Amino acid sequence: MGLLNALSFGVGVLAGAQIGLRAAWRRTPRPHPRILSAILEHPLRLKYRDPAQTLGPFGLSEGLTVLDLGCGTGLFTEAMARQVGATGAVHGVDIQSALLETARQRVADAGLAARVRFHQSGAYRLPLADASVDIAILIATFSEIPNSFLLLEELRRVLKPGGRIGISEEMPHPGYLPAPIVRNQLREAGFRYGGQQGNPFCYSLLYFRE
Repeated sequence: MGLLNALSFGVGVLAGAQIGLRAAWRRTPRPHPRILSAILEHPLRLKYRDPAQTLGPFGLSEGLTVLDLGCGTGLFTEAMARQVGATGAVHGVDIQSALLETARQRVADAGLAARVRFHQSGAYRLPLADASVDIAILIATFSEIPNSFLLLEELRRVLKPGGRIGISEEMPHPGYLPAPIVRNQLREAGFRYGGQQGNPFCYSLLYFRE
């Protein structure tokens, strides 16, 4: 019984810590810490976060201009650059300079630097022209941005009429937002629902700018 009690206590401590972490993140959303960036490409994460499969529901194709908001280490930026082809363009935006350097090196090593521009910026004032983006993609990023209203207004500004927003969230992220909450925020901001794929553990939403 002593071992069982110890195990139960340990599980309780871990569960309590996880609940506390998630509650704190919900109160104060923040970017994923740079020192934990290795988690973004951990083999366990890549089992459900294959870049090409993750991007599939968003319909990237040759010639599109794509915004990768919260690009991090460039894991998805590289895949986006491959999908838009030589006539397309990707804007990788992150607030953390060290992550941008990693992303820039990744894209250069893949021979895709000519298709990608990186910007160190927050989400409320993007260094992009009005109506210049075909699709804005946020992978495990929407829940990291404190003011979703300001975020969505800025995305509306940079998106072309009929442009798309792709949002994908995953439960292991401490700031994880369930799909109904995100859908409600997009609806209130005036974006048109385009569909949902995945499951509560990891889902993707597609929305359109009118």
